[in-house]
Amino acid sequence: MTSSPPSVMSGSSAAEALIHLFDRDGEFLLVTDPGGALRGVVAPRDFAVSPTTAGVSLHEQLRRAASTDELVDRAHRTPEVLEDLLARGLATGRVIAVYSSILDTLVRRAIGLIFAEHPELDVDAFTWLSLGSNGRREAVLSSDVDCAVAFDDRVPEADIPVYRAVFAEVEEVLSRSGVRGDRHGATASHPTFARTNAQWRAAAEEWLATPVADNGAMMTSLLVDGRPIHGDPGLPAATAVFGDLRRHPGTMRLLLEESLASRARMRSWRKVLSGRPETFSIKAHAVLPVVNLARWAALAVGSPALPTVERLRAASGSQMLPSDRAETLVEVFGLLQRLRLRYQLLQRQSGDRPSDLLTLDRLSSIDRSLVAEAVREIAAIQRRMTNVAHFVPAEGWVAADRP
Repeated sequence: MTSSPPSVMSGSSAAEALIHLFDRDGEFLLVTDPGGALRGVVAPRDFAVSPTTAGVSLHEQLRRAASTDELVDRAHRTPEVLEDLLARGLATGRVIAVYSSILDTLVRRAIGLIFAEHPELDVDAFTWLSLGSNGRREAVLSSDVDCAVAFDDRVPEADIPVYRAVFAEVEEVLSRSGVRGDRHGATASHPTFARTNAQWRAAAEEWLATPVADNGAMMTSLLVDGRPIHGDPGLPAATAVFGDLRRHPGTMRLLLEESLASRARMRSWRKVLSGRPETFSIKAHAVLPVVNLARWAALAVGSPALPTVERLRAASGSQMLPSDRAETLVEVFGLLQRLRLRYQLLQRQSGDRPSDLLTLDRLSSIDRSLVAEAVREIAAIQRRMTNVAHFVPAEGWVAADRP
């Protein structure tokens, strides 16, 4: 029995319903009318005629994998599923969201299988948080899996290293599945990212008070992208603490500086003069600047949204992000993610590891032009936000841009 079963409103797209079903790891989904009255119930098998059929099939195979070897084998089929979804006409943004949901299922099953080998440990004693791009439901084939764990405060301090060792086993299964852990150490097996709920709360309060110390700004940016995918979703306290960020103008200013540090740019003269084939990191120099701006803008208006597009729309109309600039970023982000996923699938088909590094002379002239225009738009919005931050008091950053 559950007091809050997953539900969707009649008229929603099949993709939206399926993603919601995946997110809740549910066996069924209630369908209601706008007034909340029950209109029906759907299960994964009911999506058989939808373009998302392949996603349903893989999702169920991952959920029911009987061993880690079987789980790894099934997970390696994921890129083929993404190609199939695109070929069936599902929008790129939906395909990426389905991929993030498949990653959630993979992580949940890996946790279940590994902890079944350690019956002395309680699999319900912690909440597993997905951070970064998967936390925002924006993961692509090149994405690392950032994660953290919040333990129930009743877990003895002496047991936490034991749990972390088991988390390392989970991460090893994910690595075998083709999903890399964060190269900078943002993983559940690292002491910094495996704390009790009380410890997370204390740390978050310290980061708010002194964001320069202990990588406070960086940790804040990571944690506000956190999404619980296993365990008690109400357990992590850090996100609740960050709900008061707007009351800390000094911290908000520092976070803005951090958000603007990754500048959108197309090329450097050093690379031009070197004569080598020109490459472009679509993540570092285009996608990440938009993600950072959207995260900060959402915090500035007190929005709890996680996906970048939802954050941009929530902050649209503020002094820092006028409506027309927000809509421009929404369009630009969609374009960049489409190109990113498409070229990563092509890289995989060529036998290369999917990456965010594009060789510009291999792009079509249209794609090069679109990327260049996207970078110019992002850079212009970054410059405007820098100017506003210099001349408008922090209290005015969330003021509406319309009378």
